[in-house]
Amino acid sequence: MQRTKSEAQRGDSKPSLAGCPSGLPGGLWAAPCAGAAAERFRPPCGKRAERLGTWQAIVLCVLAAPLLVGCRSHILMGPYVNRVGPSQGTVLWVSEPGVPATPVRLEGKGLALTALSAPQVVNGGRELLHCVAFEGLASASRYEYRIGEGRAAAQGSFVTAPTPDAPSRARFVIYGDTRSYPERHRAVAEAIARERPAFVVCSGDLVTDGRVLERWKEEFMDPAAAYLRGATLWPVRGNHEQDAVLYRELFDLPGNELYYSFDFGSIHFVVLDCYADRAEMLEWLKRDLSTRRAEWTFVMPHEPMFNVGGHGSKWGREDFLPVLEEHGVDFVVAGHSHLYERFVPIGPPGRKPLIHIVSAGGGAPLYRAVPSPTLAGGIGRAESHYCLFEVSGNRCDVTVKRPDGSVMDAFSLVKEGGSYQSAVMAEALTTKKAAVLTPLFVDLSVDFPAPPQPGQTTQATLRGSALSMAERVAVSGAGESKGWEVAPREGELADGAFVFGVKAPPGVKVDMQGLHPSLVADLTVTLAGRRYEAEDLPLRVGHRTVRQTVPEPEPVAVPRLSGPVSVDADLKEWADVPSLPRPFQGADASSVRLGWRKEGLYGAAQVRDDSVRADPEAPWRGDALELFIEKDFERALERTEHTAQYAFSPDPAAGPGAGRWLVAYGRTGEERAGIQCAWRPVQGGYALEFFLPAQVLAPAVMEGGTVMGLNFALSDDGVPVEQFYSDKNRDRSWGTPIRWGAIRLSE
Repeated sequence: MQRTKSEAQRGDSKPSLAGCPSGLPGGLWAAPCAGAAAERFRPPCGKRAERLGTWQAIVLCVLAAPLLVGCRSHILMGPYVNRVGPSQGTVLWVSEPGVPATPVRLEGKGLALTALSAPQVVNGGRELLHCVAFEGLASASRYEYRIGEGRAAAQGSFVTAPTPDAPSRARFVIYGDTRSYPERHRAVAEAIARERPAFVVCSGDLVTDGRVLERWKEEFMDPAAAYLRGATLWPVRGNHEQDAVLYRELFDLPGNELYYSFDFGSIHFVVLDCYADRAEMLEWLKRDLSTRRAEWTFVMPHEPMFNVGGHGSKWGREDFLPVLEEHGVDFVVAGHSHLYERFVPIGPPGRKPLIHIVSAGGGAPLYRAVPSPTLAGGIGRAESHYCLFEVSGNRCDVTVKRPDGSVMDAFSLVKEGGSYQSAVMAEALTTKKAAVLTPLFVDLSVDFPAPPQPGQTTQATLRGSALSMAERVAVSGAGESKGWEVAPREGELADGAFVFGVKAPPGVKVDMQGLHPSLVADLTVTLAGRRYEAEDLPLRVGHRTVRQTVPEPEPVAVPRLSGPVSVDADLKEWADVPSLPRPFQGADASSVRLGWRKEGLYGAAQVRDDSVRADPEAPWRGDALELFIEKDFERALERTEHTAQYAFSPDPAAGPGAGRWLVAYGRTGEERAGIQCAWRPVQGGYALEFFLPAQVLAPAVMEGGTVMGLNFALSDDGVPVEQFYSDKNRDRSWGTPIRWGAIRLSE
């Protein structure tokens, strides 16, 4: 029996495509299946081309034509092209249920090839994925393909890659984060199509939820149709692709399909997966770069290694970036933070630096751009855009364009002797220095002796981790003052902080989201003898000031358990342990009980529920208990390394016994060891019991008097029905420990 694509490429037991047929019509020189499964049936290149008879192609199309009336109307997504190399290319599309095998005609370079697709069910549904993998093609050549016959036919084209020894010459686009707003994406995609690139790399978050097939049609395939008909697509997995099951089924990609590499002539491209096993992928990356001798090398993860606005990401900076620097990679182009940022060249001392670009303006909601000394030009752009790359020999021209074709940014690199032109090298920063300077204007906060009052003058104290290393600071009023009056001042810092005077505008107020209106100022920072400027910079209100506006919770006592506890969902041991009352809201009892011993924190809940439904990938969308813990009880304004989210849920598919658990946020890895969860059905619902070992809760110490921040949500079919702390601003309170309740371990 032929292996499926899933089994052949991934080695797992969960199939994604049904098996491809073991034979092809005589004389057809193409494989009607994708991936490694197809490799087994691709005949050697060359001689089979002579066996393609014209009469065979005619007979095939005549026989299939009655089945294909209206074929194009049955195409739900696509067509699109993957896995293009110097001699191959795969045409794919998704059809409605019941559409039979469909002939695909390929022409170019004197060849005329025809093959039938092999429809396969998509992810256990009813829609069908069709794919035809052509081989034996000429390199660096354009081929036209046609799906079906007559007026119902769909058609497109693609360009095969040059051979590895060919001179570097390519025209391609990289862009990302196309999710959420299809019309925005359509405008960007239509502009990309006008550029006529050979291929397009989409750097992740193609859709809002990659587990929903309709999202792929509405948010990606339909809007991108303009360029998908003429260019090869190379996708990157983003966090919104979720479990990547549909991602891997819809696309035919090399390797394990999550991280892979491909070549276009002497240009090498590496796609990384920010959510795969890091150690395994790192070893693969080292092997991949060691075996390639490319003139230009591009690396595309979803999350950036340098980033200012949005998420402020620094994925892979500690482990992957040194490998890229060692092997002389030229570009790292990522998405994730929805804006455009280009950094000054960054690299190790005395070596060729890397160009880091954040390109995530393909359709997702845009984030605010923030200035930084490490950004080329000082600031990013919060606009829809795409990046056009044109490589010719040792020169690479980059043009960043808006959907209307106007230029947002443009620059050129010229390589000579393993380095760039002198003007580029003069801008370069060492990796260590860039890491310090990047957040200079991001992590600034301003505190006041007391919450500012309307029309009153007070002192503002400016702080920031990078700011603490500055020699001098100058602050003045901004053009967009929003009613604040700032007394200009320049001077040195005192105890790592800079103090200046302000007069608050009428109607000013402070809450957990900040100052209203925000305090905006012009700032100049002198660091290591160099001045860095930021205009109209909003200053985030500091933790100390916000804390003055939020009442401190009265910690709820959690008793020490007298004897050993078996995590088996038999709650007899909990008979004498009281339910948690709810802070800020009186003493109403909840369904949740907590207790502690030296080895860790135990918990139990008896839940009323007519029917139990669990979501194994995201427990909070089913029946689950989410537990939010701030281990150091700093009452931080946002989650830190000492905050974690645990989700515990029943597992109806497995029956009573071990339940599901997931560390949804926080430090994971080895710290997961020892976490336990069990469940069992009871009258009118289910019982849930769990255990968090002491090492998971560090730096909290399991001893009497220890205080931890706490929130929880008990959900029924994804809807919270019970919470430890809640208010009208509940959605924001999940990520803000300052608004959570607290527990104290009692003797």
